Amino acid sequence: MQSEQLQDWLLLYHGAKASGRRLSRLLHSLGDPGRVLDQPVSLLTASGLEPALAEAISRAREPQSVAHQRMLLDMDWLTQPGHHILCWPDAFYPPLLREIADPPPVLYVAGDPQVLSQPMLAIVGSRNSSRYGRDIAATLSRELCRAGLVISSGLASGIDTAAHRAAVENCRPTVAVLGSGLKNVYPLANRQLASKITGGEVNGAVVSEFPLNTAPDTFHFPQRNRIISGMSLGVCVVEASLRSGSLITARLALEQNRNVFAVPGSVNMPGSRGCHQLLRDGATLTENAADVIDALQPLLQGQIELLEKVKEQTSRARLPSGCRDLFKLIGDDPITTDQLQRLSGLSHAELAARLLKLEISGHIYRSAGKWALNR
Repeated sequence: MQSEQLQDWLLLYHGAKASGRRLSRLLHSLGDPGRVLDQPVSLLTASGLEPALAEAISRAREPQSVAHQRMLLDMDWLTQPGHHILCWPDAFYPPLLREIADPPPVLYVAGDPQVLSQPMLAIVGSRNSSRYGRDIAATLSRELCRAGLVISSGLASGIDTAAHRAAVENCRPTVAVLGSGLKNVYPLANRQLASKITGGEVNGAVVSEFPLNTAPDTFHFPQRNRIISGMSLGVCVVEASLRSGSLITARLALEQNRNVFAVPGSVNMPGSRGCHQLLRDGATLTENAADVIDALQPLLQGQIELLEKVKEQTSRARLPSGCRDLFKLIGDDPITTDQLQRLSGLSHAELAARLLKLEISGHIYRSAGKWALNR
C-alpha cells in the first residue's frame, strides 16, 4: 500500500473512532477511504453516521484534527524498525482473520508480519492458573511449535504467558494479541516478554487493533479475543472457570468455524470447570500435542494454500515509484541499511524514504537489523 493510501486509511480509521463495522459500512456505500474523506457532512450523515462522527471524518485531513494528529503519530511509529500497519487490502493481512464477520480494519504489528499468515494455534487459559496448567500449556506450546505451528495467545498472566514463553525459549515464533495499544503493553510484567517475541531469533509478532496509545480496558479484552481465534486454525483452552474470558474465546472460535480443544483437569479445581464444560459441548479432549495435530491435519493444507496466495499477491504487487533500482539491490540475501547506502549512492534521508515505501507496500521487511525481500 502506498504511503498516501495508508494515510487515508488511518485518517478514516481514527475519524471513525476505530470502529470496524462503521468503517466497513462507509467503504461499502461510498467507496475507498480517500473518497469517504472527501464527502460533505450532509452525505456522511445521510449514510447513517451521527453528526459528530460525520464532522470528525469530514475534517480528518485538517492538520489540527484529532484524526490527523493520530495519523502522524502512526506514520512516525512506522518509521522504526520492525513496525508495520496492515489494512484490509494489504497482502500480509492475516488471511484467516479476513474471513471472520468483523475483521479489524487496521492492525498494528511489532515484529514480523509474515508470521500472521502461518498455520497458527491459540493456547489460552486462566490468569490465576495452577502450576499444573502452566506446565501443560508450556509443554503443548513447545511441542506444537516444534511441529511447525505458530502459537498465539493474549500475553496475559498465567496460561498465556506460559505458552508464549515456551515458544520464545525454543526460538520459535509466537503471536501476542493485546487489549491495549502497542505503546501500552499490558500487563507491565510482560513487557520484556513482548520484546523477546519481536526480537532476536524468534521472529514473532505483537499485534493490536487499538490505536498506539490506547490504555488497557476491561471491554477491550473480549474484543481482542476474536482476533486470537480468528487468526488461528483452532483454540486450545488449558484452564478456565465457567465465566472466564477463555470461554469467550472458545465460543468465538466456534462461531468462526474453528476447532476447539480442551485439556481436562481435576474435578476438585474450579479452574477445570470451564474446560470440562467445553468437553461436554464437544470440544476435542487434549492430552498432548498429537491430539491437536491429528485434528488439524486436514486444515493445514488449506492454510498452506492460503499462504501461497499471500506470497503470490506480494510478488505481483506494484513497486512504489522510484524504488525499482533499490528493490533490485536488496536481492535474495538480507542486507543492512549501511550496505544499501553505499551501493545505491542515495542520501540517508532519501534511502530511508524509499525503504519506508517498500516496507509499507509489503515488498520488503526488516529482521535482525537487515532488509530482506518478502517472498
